[in-house]
Order: sequence, then structure tokens, then C-alpha cells
Amino acid sequence: SRAHQKGGEPSQRMLRVGELVRHAMSELLTRGELNDPVLDTHVVTVPRVKMSPDLKLATVYVMPLGGQDSGPVLAALERHRKFLRGEVARKI
Repeated sequence: SRAHQKGGEPSQRMLRVGELVRHAMSELLTRGELNDPVLDTHVVTVPRVKMSPDLKLATVYVMPLGGQDSGPVLAALERHRKFLRGEVARKI
């Protein structure tokens, strides 16, 4: 079966891998390993991860609990992008 037909639903494999990435990212954000003052004071949830059909790219949707300070939280996550990417890749 094709991974993703035009306008179709994601494949089961895309959904499974997306869920693995979501769990890995959630765990990283709750363990407090990033040593970032913004992230240390906010709870960040990962409601959804969308995988590309070839499973090489993950779009991770994040949300600070209560929707507060989303700009500073996104900027902090962007600063740690390389670390987060490497840790998620290592975990799954």
C-alpha cells in the first residue's frame, strides 16, 4: 500500500512512528534535561506529531499548558532543536 495517497489519510505506519516520536518528545520535555529557564517554568504538552510519508520528517505540535507564553516557549524549543532531534532519533 502507498504511504500516503493524494489527500488521503496517513498510513498505519506513519501513525505508529508519529506516536513513538510523540512519546519520546513528551518524555524529554518532562524530564527537564534541557536546562532552559523558560522550559523549566512551563509544562509543555505534545498533542500531535505528523510524519512525512517517507518517515524522514516529523512535524511536532507542542502547546504550553494553559496556552501561556507560547512565543517564548517556542523560541526556547527552537534553541534546543538539534539536541531534541538527536535524542528523539536515539530513542526510536
